[in-house]
Formats: sequence, C-alpha cells, structure tokens
Amino acid sequence: MSKRSLFLILFIFYTYVTIIQCNELPPCYNQPAESCPLQNKCKCVKTGDSALFCCQVQSNEDLIKNFECSGAKLSTITALHIFNMTADNFNFGKFSPELSRLISFSITNSYINRLLGRLEYMHQITCLNLSNNAFGTEWQDPLALENLKSLAMLDFSNVNISSLPTIKSQVPMFWLDVSNNIKIHCASLLDIMERSRNAKYKLYFKKYNETFCMSSLSFHWFNSTEKVALNQVEIINKLYEDCPWNCSCKWHGIEMIQETKTRHTVEVDCSNKQLSSLPENLPENTVLLNVTNNNITNIDVLVTDQTYKTLRFFYADENKISNLLSLEGSTFIENYAVLSLKLNQLKTLPMYILQNSFTRFEGHIVNLGGNELQCDCSTAKSLKIWLLTNHIHIPDYNEIVCSNMEYKVKVIDLDQQLVCIKKADWTHYMYYVIIAELSALFLLIGKVSYDYWVFKTAGYLPWPASKMPKLPCDWIFE
Repeated sequence: MSKRSLFLILFIFYTYVTIIQCNELPPCYNQPAESCPLQNKCKCVKTGDSALFCCQVQSNEDLIKNFECSGAKLSTITALHIFNMTADNFNFGKFSPELSRLISFSITNSYINRLLGRLEYMHQITCLNLSNNAFGTEWQDPLALENLKSLAMLDFSNVNISSLPTIKSQVPMFWLDVSNNIKIHCASLLDIMERSRNAKYKLYFKKYNETFCMSSLSFHWFNSTEKVALNQVEIINKLYEDCPWNCSCKWHGIEMIQETKTRHTVEVDCSNKQLSSLPENLPENTVLLNVTNNNITNIDVLVTDQTYKTLRFFYADENKISNLLSLEGSTFIENYAVLSLKLNQLKTLPMYILQNSFTRFEGHIVNLGGNELQCDCSTAKSLKIWLLTNHIHIPDYNEIVCSNMEYKVKVIDLDQQLVCIKKADWTHYMYYVIIAELSALFLLIGKVSYDYWVFKTAGYLPWPASKMPKLPCDWIFE
C-alpha cells in the first residue's frame, strides 16, 4: 500500500473519530464536474491511490468495465463517486465484493429509473451521498441499507423520493440531509426519528431550515397536502413521548381547525394488549384510537376523560362492551367519524342515540357486525327497518344477529309473523266459561217455560215434576 493511500485511510478514520468527539459532519468524497475524464477514453479515473471518480456511465456493466480500464485495484478503493449517470436501473447488489473497504460512496447529478438490490459487502461505509438525482421510482427494496452499521451521513437532498430506506446504523451520531426534497413524506422522517430514539443514537439534520416534508391535510370532509417545516415535525415527534404505556403512537396528519390555523394530530394503537379498560391520558390532539382485541367492558372513559375530546376514529372491535348508553349527549357522539364495535357483547342498540348523530352529519360510520342481540317483536318491527334505512352509516348491518332464536338469524331477516306471535292468555278461557253458563241458564229457562206451558194446556206435569213431593207453595201455581 502506498503512502498516499495510507494517508487517505488515516484521514477518513481521523475525521470519523472527530465526528464522534466534536459532533461535526462527516466528509463525503465528491469531485466537481471538471474532474471528469476526457471523452472517448475511460469513464473512470483514479484521484489518488484509493479514490475513484466515474462519469456518464450507463449501467452496472458499463461501470464495471470502466473500473477495469481505469487500472484501479478495487480492493484498495475506499472512496467512489459516480457522476452524471444515466441508466434504466442501478443494482447495488451487483457491486463486487472487492469494494468491501469502501468508506465513502456517492452517486450525484444522475438519472436512474430504478434503484435495486442491497449494499451487501460495503459494511464500512460511513457516508452515502445520493443527492441531486432524479429517480424514476421509489427504492425497490426498503432494506437496501440495513447492512450499513457504520453509516454516519446519508444525503438525499434535491431528489424526488417520498420515503427513506430503513436505517440500522449503530453509530452514536447520525447526519441526514433531505433538504429540498419535494416529495419526502413526514411519516418517513418521523419513522427515522423513532428509530433513532429506540436505537439511542443522536439524529442531526443538515440544512435544517431548508428541510420540509409533505403531509396530508384534512378537515373532516376533505384532504389535501401541505409542506411542513422540520421544526414542526420535531414537535410531532415529541408528542410520542406522551404515548400511553404499552401502546404505540404515530402522527396522523395536519388538521385545519380554522381558516388559517392547523394542528398536528396523533393516532394511538393499543390493540392486542389484553387491556381491561380504555387507556387514560392520551397525547394531545389524538384523533384515532385502536383498542381492538382486548377485554374492555365499557367505554365510559370515552366520555369522562378530557384527553378524548378530539377523538374522531374509535376502533374497539373484539372486546366485551355491552352497551352504548354512556355516549348519549357526549362530545364524541357529536364529532366522531368512525365508531367500530364489531364482535362485542351488545344486546340492544340505542337507535335514538345513533340516529341523532346520523341526522347531524352524513359522514358518520358505525360498525356493529358480529354482535348478538336479544331480539323480540320490537326488533322485527323497528330495529330491522332502522338498519335497512341507515345501511349507508352501518355498512355491516347484515352481520348483526339474534342470539335468542333457535338459530342465529340475522336481524334484517326477522319475520314479524313468526316473531310477533302473542302468547295465549288464561283470561281468554273465562269467556268460554261465561258463554257456557249463559247457555245453560237459557236452556233451563226454556225447559221450565215449556213444562209450564204443557201443564197449562194438557193438565199434567212432566215426569220429573210429577215425581217431586208437593210443596207448601204449590198453591200459588194451582
């Protein structure tokens, strides 16, 4: 190894140590356009014993061919800069294992339709510069950089990607440049902030004031996009620190609350946590809460806890919730967008509470499928018709069933003629007894009248009367 090559390696190592000690930005090997080799000759040129500069290559194969013509020994190369490349695709996975000593790698001012593959062998890279490029599509493999454990600087400035590949760097400080990126999503920046927090490395942004990201902007009934400054994204990131224990939080978007005023909103995921009650003290401006697949029995906290006042999307499927009466008159029932209570233990549905919310705002959605109600004649007469009328608001209306039938019939399939049969009342039999007694009475009166008529006209009494003993009062009739 020459003295010049050794000096370059020692310089990069010294600079890396300086990064850790002095909190300074790591250097990347970059050459100006004037350093490109002359046309009709090899497109790659050595700039020292361990650095290589390539211009206007058109594919992985073209790059490898020009590596060879440059006379460079790849096993000694620690810095590589590819400039003004035009290619349909560039596959990082096709890099030679001989470049395993690479510390600085740059591709700039290029047009590449697709980025493919993973950087498999270049574990020592500390600086990766992909700035000032036009990419036709997003990076095909989100784990393309996962092997770069020593990566301390990633430059994606002035490019057109919407999301960053996964970073699993193990350095104490990591620099990121996404300035002037017109498509980067705020969710991607929040994701790398969360990863740095979990991995316990310090994240720094280069060109802080020139860094923005794109966010969804919503106001209940419409959506658009808005450019968000990095300092606002960091405010959102701090909201995650208030996330309830054992739950995960993420940024939901930006919401317009007045004509010129917006706020950052949060969504909280507490699903599959074996919770017996709703979490308390949600982060400020929480609009979505997911508590699916827990053991929650009531939703009173939804009404009593003030941190729920901005909640509009509530997913509590697969729990043990038995009634919704506490929602009557609450702020939530007035403002919600989605109320999902599939596969719970609801026995009745408070139609009047839900109907009032449907009347106020047509966008309300309620999911109730899989609940097994106690059905009766009123269910067949009222609830069935109500469900069919409000099927737009209750999209799974045909999945609500009756539990007290011989088989679990759907509410919308209830037949009034079968359900609304009146049970026999014992008082009905009294009418038959009265009719029988009156009939016997009339029959007796008729018999007596007939016997009397026979006696007056024929002069003899019927056989039963002639056998009866004479009574003292018989003279009245003689």
